[in-house]
Amino acid sequence: MRSFVLVAECLNFTKAAERLYISQSTLSKHIIELEEQLGVQLFVRNHHSVRLTPAGFTLQQEAGSLFAKIDDVFSRTRKSQTDIWGKLRIGCTGIECTFLPKILEHFTALYPHVALDIGILTVPEINDNLERQELDIAFTPHLSNNLKSKFAIREVRRARLCFLLPRSHPYANRYSIDLAELKEERFILLSPATFPHGVDWFMQQCDMQGFTPHIVSQPSRFETLFWQVLAGMGISFWSFDPVFCRMMQPNMAFVAMKGANAYGNIAVIWKSSNPNPVIPLFIKEFDAVPLTEKLPMNALR
Repeated sequence: MRSFVLVAECLNFTKAAERLYISQSTLSKHIIELEEQLGVQLFVRNHHSVRLTPAGFTLQQEAGSLFAKIDDVFSRTRKSQTDIWGKLRIGCTGIECTFLPKILEHFTALYPHVALDIGILTVPEINDNLERQELDIAFTPHLSNNLKSKFAIREVRRARLCFLLPRSHPYANRYSIDLAELKEERFILLSPATFPHGVDWFMQQCDMQGFTPHIVSQPSRFETLFWQVLAGMGISFWSFDPVFCRMMQPNMAFVAMKGANAYGNIAVIWKSSNPNPVIPLFIKEFDAVPLTEKLPMNALR
């Protein structure tokens, strides 16, 4: 149709092709295909001139309003996106660096007028703030294969659990370890105030293996846990994360934890009664994000 409009305006196939940056043969093909679709002849051509047929004249008159309507539809479609204003308050625990920056980059490109307020909180603080609607959405860690929450929940990341060992540890070059092999080790676990279910889950796994773990430290920050492992104070466990792996690889080994339920998950949670219209738009961003974090052998060693 755009080819037709330009030929009708120029009444010259050569000039129209030049303005469209296509060959004259391609332009002629466009016109022939349009005539076949409509079942009418649009132009009368000879070696000296090009003129419109009555059908061609009618189409030219209608095409202007048609393209104006299409342009208006496209404009309003674009405007419907940029016209979304609001604020989204997001709660994080600090472990979302694997995937969240890309999500935020894409979301802000789509909705430039939505302000994002991001805070680093503990899991109990996240739950309390969601309940009071002082947060709109949040990310929380979960262990094993079951995700449970009193809020609406969607799993957005899933990865194999790994033991964190200093490079000097005898098992540092192993690909995987059964928990029972580590019963004599000293363990560093996150504080229950930071990750309430983490200690309970780990104690249950140790109990199933027939031993009680020797816990030497329970820091409240993820960074402190890493530092203590690097200092040789004990070992810990973590979901495989390529970002942390690259950061810690020179001095720390990531060794896969054996077991059918040895998985760490990150879920996005929100209060279903929260009326903020930006929430579903943000959650939709995870539709194209890979759920499972693959654990390649060369990343662990």
